[in-house]
Amino acid sequence: MRWAAAWGLLLVLLLAVPSGARGGDFSAAARKVAQELEAARREQAQLRAAQAAELKRLRAQREELQARLAAEEKALAADQARLEELARRKDEAARALRREQGDLDELAGLVRASARELLSLAETWPSTAEHPRRLEVLRSYLDKGRFPGLEDIRRLIEMYLAMIAESGQVVRRRGPLVDRTGREVEGEIVRLGELGAVYRHGDELGYLVLGRASGRLLATGGEPPWRVRRNLAAFLDGRSEAVYLDVSGGGALRQMAHRQGLWEQLLSGGPLVWPILLVGLISLVLIVERLLFLRRVRANTDVMMEKVNRLVQQGDFDGALAEAERRPGQPTSNVIKAGLKLRGQPPEVIENGLSEAMLKELPRLERFLTALKVMAAVAPLLGLLGTVTGMINTFNVITTHGTGDPRLMAGGISEALVTTQLGLAVAIPVLVAASLLARRAQRVASDMEEKAVALTAALIQEAKQP
Repeated sequence: MRWAAAWGLLLVLLLAVPSGARGGDFSAAARKVAQELEAARREQAQLRAAQAAELKRLRAQREELQARLAAEEKALAADQARLEELARRKDEAARALRREQGDLDELAGLVRASARELLSLAETWPSTAEHPRRLEVLRSYLDKGRFPGLEDIRRLIEMYLAMIAESGQVVRRRGPLVDRTGREVEGEIVRLGELGAVYRHGDELGYLVLGRASGRLLATGGEPPWRVRRNLAAFLDGRSEAVYLDVSGGGALRQMAHRQGLWEQLLSGGPLVWPILLVGLISLVLIVERLLFLRRVRANTDVMMEKVNRLVQQGDFDGALAEAERRPGQPTSNVIKAGLKLRGQPPEVIENGLSEAMLKELPRLERFLTALKVMAAVAPLLGLLGTVTGMINTFNVITTHGTGDPRLMAGGISEALVTTQLGLAVAIPVLVAASLLARRAQRVASDMEEKAVALTAALIQEAKQP
């Protein structure tokens, strides 16, 4: 490019220089041009050298970048291979973890199953009452949200061993128990391994079972037979080494608890049972007395009245009076005798005399009937009072001990139901008997009135005869 400029300058100078002067200055111009041409060549050589150096540098840089790219690609391939290896190892670890988790879940299931079996035994074995927290600890194993650890397994094994040891022990102690009325008392307890437990509280003897909910020892509901009580007393006093046991696992004791005699059922009704029984006894005495009285005074008076009327018509008043006195104590006979004594009196006097005699006999017929009706009303009211008292006792037990064990509430509920049942059982037959007796007394009164009217007519007719 600089060469073209130099040749152009040379051409301009040749054209601009006069022809006379061209010969002298041409050499100078040629030298200048040559110098510039040489300078241009040197500059071109430097430029080419610089371009070659730059090209060499760029090629070296390209080769370096290619080498780095190859290294990065190699590293990327290595990282991809490592990532694939890590993914494979992760899958293997996940599979191994799932296997281990399955084994752990199976182990936890076995621990819970063992705890459940031990709990089913602990809920029936009387030794559980000596360890109040045993049921709570065993029930905590059944929580599926809790994973049993080594300490839990160790504690479960220890409880197994402890219960095995307790099953072969005979333990005598004093401790709390719930008696047959549902009250918590303290008595003498003898645990015979895990076959059963017997107790003595005052004069009360019997067997004990474990309450599943509360873990307390509960007395069986039914009192043992006399021979069994004698055996238990001898065993507790040390006079006998043999004792009756329930080898059915509690089945016989449960059957005994369901069997309750009449006397035990009455005693479970509380103190209000005695007034109700007294009402029933008084009512029974009154009913028997009324039955005997009405049976004695009720007789077939038609034959007697027929004879009396005939004798009156014949004017034989002494014979008629003797006929009436043959049945002393009967209301109809008393009325007839009172009417015969009024012979010859005006009709008004005879009627008034017979009415007065009948009024005297009515209290004898209706005596104690009102009292029986009062007794029939009082008995269910006493039963209702016992119901209220029993429910109050039940709520007091709930306030003190809660509702965890229904046996603790059995005393109040039994008192409420037994008194109501006993009150109705007394009131219903007394009311029926009072109604029947009143009807029978009414029949006697009607018969007495009928015979009085017939005697009045006979006396009036006899008085009219000349």
